[in-house]
Amino acid sequence: MNCNNKITADILQDCADLPKKGLAGSKAVIVNYYDIDQTATTVSGSTVTNLELVSGASGLQLEWFKDLASTNSTFAANTEDIDGFTHSFLSRISNTSAESAERANELKNSRVVMVVETKYKGADNADAYKIYGFENGLVLSEMTTNSNENSSSILFTLASGEGEVEQYPYLVLNEGDYATNKASYDSLFAAV
Repeated sequence: MNCNNKITADILQDCADLPKKGLAGSKAVIVNYYDIDQTATTVSGSTVTNLELVSGASGLQLEWFKDLASTNSTFAANTEDIDGFTHSFLSRISNTSAESAERANELKNSRVVMVVETKYKGADNADAYKIYGFENGLVLSEMTTNSNENSSSILFTLASGEGEVEQYPYLVLNEGDYATNKASYDSLFAAV
């Protein structure tokens, strides 16, 4: 493995490409980790140029309203293992129905990858879609519900597993252009 131990390019501020906070579209795509076809998916550095699922698989849609979901990436230094980044995705299941309890139980037993559209799109909208948990998946790290708080929603966090790190703070999905990325995202990356 070729480990880069130096900075290789300038880190500049571009006034024409300013940062924007938040997720766009009030939805994300949850992909079961083991549904990703690792041999057919193309990754170069921090960019995924083709996210391919195994035959018959597709992602699942997660919706929210307002700004009630977020992603997080934190550098995790480790004196005894490889340094990297931990990822997390925070959101909620909007009600406490029987169906919601089923999804909560499934989250408890799952390993997933999250694909989100960010409000920050970058130059030519090439950086709009981010992937979290691609290398190791995300697992349920916290889930709470309280009848007197958050409209009784089920709040949850999917995060990197204990001792697991990702090489990058996130990956960028760029299958060519914004329209192509959006079509893949909107189709939940369905494999035929």
